[in-house]
Amino acid sequence: MQPSPLPLPGPFTRHRYALLFFALLATIAVGPLLEALDFGRVFMEVLLTASLVAAVAPIGVLQKRRVMFAVLGLALALRWYASQSESASGSAVAALLWCGVAVVAAYGAIRYSLSSVRIDAEHLCAALSAYLLVGVCWGVIYVAVVRLQPNAMLFAGAPLAHGLGMGDAIYFSFVTLATLGYGDLTPATPVMRGLAVFEAIIGQLYLAIMVARLVGLQTALQSR
Repeated sequence: MQPSPLPLPGPFTRHRYALLFFALLATIAVGPLLEALDFGRVFMEVLLTASLVAAVAPIGVLQKRRVMFAVLGLALALRWYASQSESASGSAVAALLWCGVAVVAAYGAIRYSLSSVRIDAEHLCAALSAYLLVGVCWGVIYVAVVRLQPNAMLFAGAPLAHGLGMGDAIYFSFVTLATLGYGDLTPATPVMRGLAVFEAIIGQLYLAIMVARLVGLQTALQSR
């Protein structure tokens, strides 16, 4: 027997995906700019945590939401441990857990965006949030890969002198997701190239399929 969805508090019920969308926008736009400051890395981690909390909050089933928050807490603890001990393996495991939660949240956002024939702002925010979650998730993976393989990414053809920061990783992720290909940051190993190609394919397929689906739903509604 499936557990019944648990209603969320008022603001989350009405605007849960709008809050997620703007939390992700803040992470993408503001975080990389502040990372250049002394407290920037800490602030970036706070934004990432807030984004993932906002991504898990819309899950309506209480038991599932508790599991996701528990996994998120474990991922954050591992990220903190990896940053203090400079453990590349710990960073990789934390990235996998973090992205696992993000994938579940993105799947829920996509399901919600397609759950109704009538498309409103909340459904659009859900669809856009899933797209942004993919970009942020891949940025976390890129940072973990570079910690495992410092030569996996090049800047202007040269190895990264101080590793790959989260701001640069998110920048490279969305450049790849949108297939802009500026060429300043380039993948240099088969693993990194495979991840970049996979992300570019997902980005193009998502936009093509999701836009077509939403337009089809809106057209069907208008024809009625």
